[in-house]
Amino acid sequence: MRTVKRLLALVFLLPLALGKTYLIPIQGEIDPALAVFVEQALDRAEREGAAGVVFLIDTPGGRVDAAIRISDRILQTPLPTLAVVQNAFSAGALIALSCRQIAMLPGSEIGAALPVVALPLQQPQAADQKVISALKGKFRAVAEARGRPVELAEAMVDPAIEVPGLSAKGEPLTLSAEKAVELKVADFRAGNLPEALRQAGFSLETERLEPGPRVQVARFLTSSTVAGLLLALGLLLLLLELFTPGFGVMGALGLVFLALYFAGGWLAGLSGAFELLLFFLGVALLLAEAFLFPGFGIAGALGVGAILASVYFTFGENALLVIAIAVIALGLGLLFVFRFLPRTRPARALVLESAISEHAGPQEVEVGSLGTAITDLRPGGVARFGGKRVDVVAHRGFIPKGTTVRVVEIRGPTVLVEALEE
Repeated sequence: MRTVKRLLALVFLLPLALGKTYLIPIQGEIDPALAVFVEQALDRAEREGAAGVVFLIDTPGGRVDAAIRISDRILQTPLPTLAVVQNAFSAGALIALSCRQIAMLPGSEIGAALPVVALPLQQPQAADQKVISALKGKFRAVAEARGRPVELAEAMVDPAIEVPGLSAKGEPLTLSAEKAVELKVADFRAGNLPEALRQAGFSLETERLEPGPRVQVARFLTSSTVAGLLLALGLLLLLLELFTPGFGVMGALGLVFLALYFAGGWLAGLSGAFELLLFFLGVALLLAEAFLFPGFGIAGALGVGAILASVYFTFGENALLVIAIAVIALGLGLLFVFRFLPRTRPARALVLESAISEHAGPQEVEVGSLGTAITDLRPGGVARFGGKRVDVVAHRGFIPKGTTVRVVEIRGPTVLVEALEE
């Protein structure tokens, strides 16, 4: 009987040994750009007739939507797949469970897949029950597809499931290499990659596929921290540009930062023309609110909503974290600009000195001086006296722009004027 089993194993594993094994690393945070890389790598492996595909997993987890995308693609491939696990936490556990075989390296662990919501300056918190239930269903489906213990897979996600001797109620299940093999979550233990390949029956002739420059750039730009900072810097510099004459360095840099923000989403396949148009529609509405419709009303609310929607459509479940980082960075940036930057020498070059020098105080005029209202006086506004701009207040009623005015009284810093009757 033992001889028959060896012959059958030889018949089934011999084809694997004749081809090349492709190695695909799953390292660092799992994000949409990594999902793009895995899809491209599997396409190439299938196109070139690989004997098998090995996923080298060492990850603390990451975005659930990206992990599900990778999992679905692994389940769809006709090629033999093997997960060689160093650490497969959270989303990484789902990817490992999606492979046909799992090899655990020394000191490795798998599990702890409770979905969490991360916010700046706060401890991560568990997601709501709907999210946990949906992810638990996905783990259940993958475990059933690969013939692995369904209850243990669910316990990795749902802390309400208690596994006696392994996890207490209130904490998600995490398994060591020995326990994972013993409970048939994994198939075997291996001391290193070549040993794992031999036990799985894969060819020792390997080719490692690495993310290209495009994927690497996309992974960097779409990380929550970098994306939030790019968004904040872009908006901050464009805002400062509005307070300086012409269109200069700050406006150009602001557009560069926003371009990098959207480039990351585009390279990762997260955003397109719709998200871009939605974002700049929001900016346009905010500008309209600031310059055309004073106060904060419908245009301002719609502008903020459009920007938030653009970020949400781009980053999905990570949108809240990106927005929080952007808001904090923007607030700190504004604080720095208005409190500290004016005192520095470089900031003086940004100030329109001619405009400052021609704006005078009440000491520059006297009762009886004649000038012209250069804004509507409702009742406050600005009038020009010779070459000086002076803040004035209409003595009575409304005075339209362009009206000749006369100073009738000066009360401390307040200059009272009246329209000069023809």
